[in-house]
Amino acid sequence: MVWPALEAALTARGVDARIIWSSGAADAADAAEAAAREGAQVVAVGGDGQIRVVAEGLSRVPGAALGIAPAGRGNDLARHLGLPHDAVALADVLCAGTRRTVDTVDVGGMTVLGNVYAGLDSLSTELINRLRSIGTAAYRLAPVLAALRWRPARFTVTVDGETLDLAAHMVVVANSGDYGHGLRMVPSADVGSGRLEILVVRGDHSKYRLANLMGQARTGAHVGRPEVLVLSGTTVTVAADRPVPVHADGDYLTELPFTAVVRPGTLDVIVPPMP
Repeated sequence: MVWPALEAALTARGVDARIIWSSGAADAADAAEAAAREGAQVVAVGGDGQIRVVAEGLSRVPGAALGIAPAGRGNDLARHLGLPHDAVALADVLCAGTRRTVDTVDVGGMTVLGNVYAGLDSLSTELINRLRSIGTAAYRLAPVLAALRWRPARFTVTVDGETLDLAAHMVVVANSGDYGHGLRMVPSADVGSGRLEILVVRGDHSKYRLANLMGQARTGAHVGRPEVLVLSGTTVTVAADRPVPVHADGDYLTELPFTAVVRPGTLDVIVPPMP
């Protein structure tokens, strides 16, 4: 789905649609906030990262609702919310959909809608973002390239005051649980649960088993593997024994350590009407 097709579908419904180009994350958040304060219905057009920064701006405006037009490579949050990609169907949702109240995640004052992750997955994301020219194929090639130079880190994961110290390949703090262009990475996560689901892939198993694990992640079957731990809580702190980048919704966010806190019911999103 691209903007011109959606704009045409909205115009056909009598909607006065105006596009605002942003020069970066802070600019997009501020522009979304300003438009919402003027009473406009704000629609984030882009991938999961763009949706995240627009949501950050709207979270400052009581009563604002986020519209989503999936136009990225992964579009995993849109998939989690059951949003269509067809421009006509999406225009129907934006004009006559319902509001769903969802949770957000606070990470050092930054807002996250989907997932925060550190380890092999965050290194893979950095490669994915460098391989934009090959499209969605980057989601399959990047993890292989990242694994070639990856070694497990010693992670400390504290969930609601309970601490685990272990070697791990990755730690995922999930609000939606869906990422990586269709992976059900943390299938127990849901944006309306009021909780965070934490997936840890232990590092005492060979990293070369991860290719099979990621294959199983398409259905969520990987959570039954012995190297996978799934925890649940509302406040999560993640640290490691060496520098590891932290990514959220496809973009670089910060470095370890970080603390993620769920903020239940803090944002409304426009979704398809209930059947």
